[in-house]
Amino acid sequence: MKDILYLVFCIVFHLCRLAPLKRRKVLMMCIHNEGENGALSLMESALHDFGEYEVVWFRRELLFASLGGKLRFMFKVPFDMATANYILFNDNFMPLSKLHFSKKAVLIQLWHGEGAMKRSCLAMELPPKEAKRLQKANEKMTATVVSSKAVIPVYEETFGMPEEKILPLGAPRTDYFFSIQDKAAVRRKVCEAYGLDESKKIVLYAPTFRDDENQNAHLMEHFPFADFAALESYSLIVRLHPQIGGVIGAKEGFQDVSDYPSVNEIALAADILISDYSSIIMDFTVQNKPMVFFAFDLEEFTEHGRGFYFDYESYVPGVVVKTGEALIELFRSGAFHEEKIEAFRRFNFDYLDKYNCKRVIEQLMH
Repeated sequence: MKDILYLVFCIVFHLCRLAPLKRRKVLMMCIHNEGENGALSLMESALHDFGEYEVVWFRRELLFASLGGKLRFMFKVPFDMATANYILFNDNFMPLSKLHFSKKAVLIQLWHGEGAMKRSCLAMELPPKEAKRLQKANEKMTATVVSSKAVIPVYEETFGMPEEKILPLGAPRTDYFFSIQDKAAVRRKVCEAYGLDESKKIVLYAPTFRDDENQNAHLMEHFPFADFAALESYSLIVRLHPQIGGVIGAKEGFQDVSDYPSVNEIALAADILISDYSSIIMDFTVQNKPMVFFAFDLEEFTEHGRGFYFDYESYVPGVVVKTGEALIELFRSGAFHEEKIEAFRRFNFDYLDKYNCKRVIEQLMH
């Protein structure tokens, strides 16, 4: 069925190629659910400083919302792709493998994570047919934008792209953290939304998904919620990855903030992060905030999951704990080893400013 849909999409696209390319038309292909203040939204805002652009959007969730969404995907999106001067992506889009674009079209992969962490795409063991299709799709990209020169080899492997197409212009998503002038107001907004005590330190627990759905269903059973609730200096909030779903279960001692529209605002409001293998650590890295790595299934994830580009325990910018007891003891001691953040930040980010979107536009879209 997927092959048939790709074929229909391809036919419609190539029919639409008969229409002229529209200069300064920008198509935002939001394949990964980024919420508010994501890379594509920030790019749209930054374009306002560079004259008139016609910006149109496709959001993946609309594909599953209704029959109208599916029809729009099959007929409106191919037209927008065929006539857009610039197409920005935040994830893979497999139909690209069968499309042939105008030489004037500029396709930019912004991706949805910064730096280098767990393996993805062609750096994983994929079925041969899927790997070939992904390789062909990536060949259509004009450029992939990454956050530092140091991670270019990682993205060469991840996307199967030549080095000259991987541009270390900075991560557009991180512009948000350097643009907000009243950070205290954002923190108050989040606290008011969930009834949090502003006098306490906010701890965000944000685990990533596992490829095994059964593991996702039991993921929250490993966290020591009751013991953490006894730590009076902290307020615990939990944000689940969209691919995990709402499987928190009937637990107490925390606020579920998974429905909050902006992960950036949550990351800005929180004082400390507990994660495992999620790219949300990059949001805390650029803010120089302490991180704890609750990696209770590290061996399983390394050997049978996605694995990592580098040795996990020596690479991550914080303390690694593998049991609930060790996690609680760490928070009692407060020894988060924040000195590890600096080297990690230097490796993954060349720019710590609010001009990453501007650099992308100036080099690729203006």
